[in-house]
Amino acid sequence: MQPDALAALLAPLHVRAPGAADADFLARLYASSRTDLQSAAADPALVASIIGMQQRLQAAGYRQAFPNAHYLLLEQAGAPCGRIVVDAGAAALRLVDIALLPAARGHGLGSRVLRALQACAQNAAVPLTLAVHHSNPRARKLYLSMGFEVMGRDAASEHLMWCNTPP
Repeated sequence: MQPDALAALLAPLHVRAPGAADADFLARLYASSRTDLQSAAADPALVASIIGMQQRLQAAGYRQAFPNAHYLLLEQAGAPCGRIVVDAGAAALRLVDIALLPAARGHGLGSRVLRALQACAQNAAVPLTLAVHHSNPRARKLYLSMGFEVMGRDAASEHLMWCNTPP
């Protein structure tokens, strides 16, 4: 998968590699996805510290598990609205992570990203795989509606796969 090919499929969204200037946005994006920690009855500074630590651990885990992954920032109307992490392996295209700001959710952006990744996987003649956390039934419903099938489960998530099988 070439990021440029994915970018063309995602238009009118703009796709680019994140830079150092995007650190604040990425921290805000990650924090927006951690409602479990934000609702903790603890000192806000402690919660912010824990969220920052979790973000750093997630990034380190992704780098270790998917050293060749592409990290792409999504922009709409000139403003960042999300981020995806995609690993293009020889046997599968893997959506490692997708995160959208709360204001960007529910407007078809996730579906647009998934359709573009499905097209990339189809062009490469490989399946598209991902994992969805058990605490995210909304995303799971979207994935299943777009043709993904459950391939397995573990304590934290379900592992899904989409294959475009020719008729």
